[in-house]
Amino acid sequence: MQRAPDLHTDTARLATARALVIGVGGLGAPAAITLARAGVGTIGLVDPDRVESSNLPRQPLYEDDDVGRLKVEAAAERLARLAPGIRVEPLAARFTASDRALLGGWDVVLDGTDTVAAKFDVNDAAVASAVPLAHAGAIGWRAQLTTVLPGRSACYRCVFEEPPPSGETPGCDQAGVLGPAVALAGTLQAAEALRLLAGVAPALAHRLLTIDLRTGTWRSVPLARRAGCAACGGGPEPAADGRSLAR
Repeated sequence: MQRAPDLHTDTARLATARALVIGVGGLGAPAAITLARAGVGTIGLVDPDRVESSNLPRQPLYEDDDVGRLKVEAAAERLARLAPGIRVEPLAARFTASDRALLGGWDVVLDGTDTVAAKFDVNDAAVASAVPLAHAGAIGWRAQLTTVLPGRSACYRCVFEEPPPSGETPGCDQAGVLGPAVALAGTLQAAEALRLLAGVAPALAHRLLTIDLRTGTWRSVPLARRAGCAACGGGPEPAADGRSLAR
């Protein structure tokens, strides 16, 4: 029987864990706070942007005095104050498909990016690097989450195959996003990462969880690897054995 996660007994394990958050905005900010307060020893932050006043209502790492600063620098300082014992490694850069080497040495990756194209890049890099990925996305009132275990579960490209043509799908900056939607998605995303880091099988591998806060509905859709997937190759899934892929 799979044991339930007990973060009190996994304190030492979390203290040596390394989690990389790509995108420190509406999703990544609450996720990073959750990881820090849980005692994850090293948190990496990747984001090229600076704090804007429009970010403040839904990105809880930043305050008025941070407007104009690099997000990763402001976030690193705030996380260090929240959890003085952790190590934060900021990188002010935009993650691209060619940056998969950045994932080396991390135990789990959290996708906090805000465009579909970026999510494909993060997925493909995580799969190629064999690093578990906690995916989340949100737009308007809706959010979605899944966890990718490279070689074992469906990846993001298995589900969506190819990004839409540029400009066809609006990002959060055009379509808007409800603050509670990204806060909820980012926190649930961090919970998945903590399960992986604690050595417990994630709750959202092999399924896509969709949440609609307008209607108050949650839906769980089973996922399977897609044969011929350009990222993971697809093929049959190995038998589940209850172990996580956290390194």
